Amino acid sequence: MSEDLKPVLIAGAGPTGMMAAIELSRFNIPVRLIEKKAEPETTSRAIGVQARTLELLEQRGLGSSLVKIGNPGLAFSLYGEGKRIWRLDFETISSKYNYLLFVSQAETENVLREALDKAGVTIERNLTFVALGQADLDTKMTAVLQRADGSLEQFECSYLIDAEGAHSTARGTVGVHFQGKSHVEAYALGDLHIDGDLVETDFHIFSSEHGFMSMFPMGGRRFRVMADNPISQPSKGTRPSLEEFQQIYDQRSHIPAKFRDMSWSSWFRINSRMVNRLQVGRVFLGGDSAHIHSPAGAQGMNTGMQDMMNLCWKLAMVMKGQAKPELLETYSKERIPIIQGVLKKTEATNDAIASKSRLFRSVFNHVAPWLVGMENVQHNAAEHMSQLALNYRESALSVSGGNSGELRAGDRLPDLPVTLLHSEGSSDTQPRPATIFSLLSPSFFTLLYCNIPDPAKTHSEVQTAVGPWIHMMRGQLIASNPGHDMSKKYFGSSPSIVLVRPDGYAAFIGSGNSIGKLAEYCDKWLLPQTSSTKAETAQAEIVARSGR
Repeated sequence: MSEDLKPVLIAGAGPTGMMAAIELSRFNIPVRLIEKKAEPETTSRAIGVQARTLELLEQRGLGSSLVKIGNPGLAFSLYGEGKRIWRLDFETISSKYNYLLFVSQAETENVLREALDKAGVTIERNLTFVALGQADLDTKMTAVLQRADGSLEQFECSYLIDAEGAHSTARGTVGVHFQGKSHVEAYALGDLHIDGDLVETDFHIFSSEHGFMSMFPMGGRRFRVMADNPISQPSKGTRPSLEEFQQIYDQRSHIPAKFRDMSWSSWFRINSRMVNRLQVGRVFLGGDSAHIHSPAGAQGMNTGMQDMMNLCWKLAMVMKGQAKPELLETYSKERIPIIQGVLKKTEATNDAIASKSRLFRSVFNHVAPWLVGMENVQHNAAEHMSQLALNYRESALSVSGGNSGELRAGDRLPDLPVTLLHSEGSSDTQPRPATIFSLLSPSFFTLLYCNIPDPAKTHSEVQTAVGPWIHMMRGQLIASNPGHDMSKKYFGSSPSIVLVRPDGYAAFIGSGNSIGKLAEYCDKWLLPQTSSTKAETAQAEIVARSGR
């Protein structure tokens, strides 16, 4: 990496911006993280952390901190006509995080700020991105920043990551349209304590002719409450009262409950919007700057954080001279379909639970119990909501060279128990139990060798074939555990080689006979090691071992 490389400017220090700074810092990329607000938010806003986000945070040493302070939701219960008509069981999720973790966004941001402190990154507050100046756009950009006193600063950066949010200045600056619609309906939102029979293991939605009401358990009998069609007329300078929430609940729920001790409330409106591209030159968009939608399903914050986990390893490798610039184009191409899917599902969910049509509600209330009783519907719905089912199979980065198992290029690697026969760089030659996640690194590609009859020969052939790029990979020789069908289900029983991306998705899957195709894959996207990158590789090793 060049010594005069300019930092990446990250505008917006919410979960998306902080995640970008954490990711890039781990790759030893200089960043500058700015935030227009003087203080961190204290209200809860986003409250659900999905299983896939927890898996990715675990690999970065952050998952356990959230789990300790969160409240696991084990199911989603939907009610209509005075009875429960749907219970989606999260315990079917194929992850050890087989729940939806309810934790306030304020607490999630605290965990991310602690990680930033450890990485040596400071959030510069009262500093706003206002414009892009003229510069050599091939190598750097000039951003114009404004301080609280109105003074301006010109700052040279290599790239700009726009994580400012729905009212992003950078998005308009580069001419990207925020397409979609704004819902005219007003919603009431509040955090309060509930006494009664409402169980804390589920999050609840009550749908009725009066409207819907959602109840998200935060632990300690505290719930986040959201309702459409409020009783009072929302206006500026007012906020929903405890009494109004109680009236709405009594109007729409058949389960006795008493509200008290409301700590916060507000009115809000739902927008459903997204951009049609996430990259314009050296500017990248992510999080609420790129997509906003209904909070139904707790998808927004998770999608934004995963945007950055997709982008930042690519950006870091390009900046360090390890990958070709074309790799950056895959960020938008991979994430736009994901965002479209999230918007479509959240809109459909919101429209269904908020429908005022008696005919629709009558049909839905009769059909839903039959649908949810089907095992495959339960499993598929839970896998998609938890974001475990999201994949990049259609990406140009996903290439298959043959595999006898169900794992496909572009899929998330499942956290299966395996036997580790040998780990590259380790002197330990004794087989030991391990899990797939324990073998993956968010700082490198991982080469998994599975069911290899002659490991030494195969390893030597791979080393020779991918030698120019081997410094970006860590080899792990594994075997399926005896009697463990899931390992064979995904990896098959014949020899296979899987190249895993730093974000935990399969990049290349092949057999022992497709080593040549693996080399072609590397040659297409990666750059060979030079003397100028050796020091960076050594530094990355130190950072990876430190857990950053």
